Formats: sequence, C-alpha cells, structure tokens
Amino acid sequence: MKFLSLILALGIIAGPSARQAAAAPEDGGDRVKLPVFMYHRLLRHPSTSDQYTISPEAFECDLKYLSENGYTAVGTRELLDYAELGVSLPSKPVMITFDDGHFNNLHYAEPLLEKYGMKAVIFVVGRYSDLSSRDGIENPNYSYIRWERMENLSSVIEIQNHTWDMHRLNGGRRGIKRRPGESREDYERALRADLGKLNAEIERRTGRAPAAFALPFGAEEEWAYPVLEESGLKICFCSREGIAVIRRGRPESLRNVRRILRRPGRTAEGLLKKFGSDDFSGAPL
Repeated sequence: MKFLSLILALGIIAGPSARQAAAAPEDGGDRVKLPVFMYHRLLRHPSTSDQYTISPEAFECDLKYLSENGYTAVGTRELLDYAELGVSLPSKPVMITFDDGHFNNLHYAEPLLEKYGMKAVIFVVGRYSDLSSRDGIENPNYSYIRWERMENLSSVIEIQNHTWDMHRLNGGRRGIKRRPGESREDYERALRADLGKLNAEIERRTGRAPAAFALPFGAEEEWAYPVLEESGLKICFCSREGIAVIRRGRPESLRNVRRILRRPGRTAEGLLKKFGSDDFSGAPL
C-alpha cells in the first residue's frame, strides 16, 4: 500500500484529467489563446485595392510558416470538446477560417491544406451556393461552392453556417442585426428560419449538422444568441480583431470568438507577432 501511495503521489499513475492537464496549451490551466485567421478569396491576380483577397502563394506562405513553427490547425469539434468537456487542445493551436464559401477556397486552398497537414473551416452563404449550383459553373474567379461539392469534401475542409440569405443589407437589416422597430418575436422567427434552412442543407450534403456560425459583416446582435444556441450553433465567430481566449469547461467563451483578418500586405507571422501579447482589446472591422 505504501508503494502504491508513493506511485500515485508522484503522478506515475495518471487518470484522464491528469493527462489532459499535461497536454494543456500555452496558457495552461483554464484557458488557451487561439489565433483564428479569417480569409475570404484566393485569386491568382488579386486587385491591389481589394482588402479581402490574397494570392494562393501568399496563403501557402502562411501555411508554411504555421507548419514549420509547430502550430496545429483545429476545427470546431476540438473547440467544443475543450470548452464543454475540458478535453485538451494541442500545445500551439490555430484556426483557419474562410468566409462566404467561394469556390476558390476549394480550388486553391484544399490541396495546400493537405500538403501542409492543416485544415480549415468554410462558412458558406446558402443563397450563393444555391445560385452556383443552378448555373453549374465552377470558376475560381467568381463561383461559390456548389452543393454537390460539399458531398465529397476531404477531411481538411469543414462546412459551417454564414446564413442562408442574411449576408446583405436588406430592408434596414445589416446581416443578422434586427431592423428598427422589429419585435423580438418577429426577429427570432426570421433568424430561426434562415439558420434552419442552411443547417438542414449542410447536414443533408455533408452528413454533419453545423455547430458554428460566422456573423455576416461582423454585425453582432444580442437577440441572436439564444436562437443560435437553439439552432445547434454553439460557436459564434465575430470580426473583432485579436487573439481569441477560449476557457476550459466554459462553453460561454465560444460566443463572439475573435478573429484576425488576413489582408494583403499582412502575413501570418507578422499578425501573430502583432497580436501575440495579452492585449485582447481589438475593435470591430
């Protein structure tokens, strides 16, 4: 008995919680700093005035830097497991996200992600994918990801919700913001129907129900969060710049997860150095 007690005291026999703590990310204990990069379009010859498009070569440079410096790309399942169950994340986690669901995300990014052992989350807009599915054209310069493409994605791509038809300015509404004078009942009904329509289509095509949502235009709305949770969208990504802080066993820390916009002229290396401090006071983009 004395020998067994000594073994337990020294941590030679460790249960699941001890193993998780040993592998905890850089902050250790109850939280982790998570850089979440936000991309949009990848084009061979992006316009110099376009702040939301970079070249595939620039994207590859980001992946190369992350890979060579020990970063591990995580997806929504890993975030949920950490925030809800306390399951450990890798020691240097990073998240790669694309907004809007452009076809060039698959055409250029998917093979590069496979090459560097990374993965990415793509937030699609249902109406855009529906239009591209009807015309049947796949052009990296202007098309969006067709529904059929979502049925045969590799394991490096994850599809999530960016609204079916709220990624626009419409009748006084900006993204999912409530309209002036709109009742809460009417607002929740409209948002619930929009999210549910895209959730159902994504699950039908991919076999997985979405668990994450990206705010169109980064427009935040307090009334939206109960509807998002009710719709199974437990992670909400915003556009406030900064390093995200996710807390172990605290699912509420998955609301309004900060991201870092990858504009032309920026690099993953430079952005990590810029936002790598404890200053999480970023402003909306």
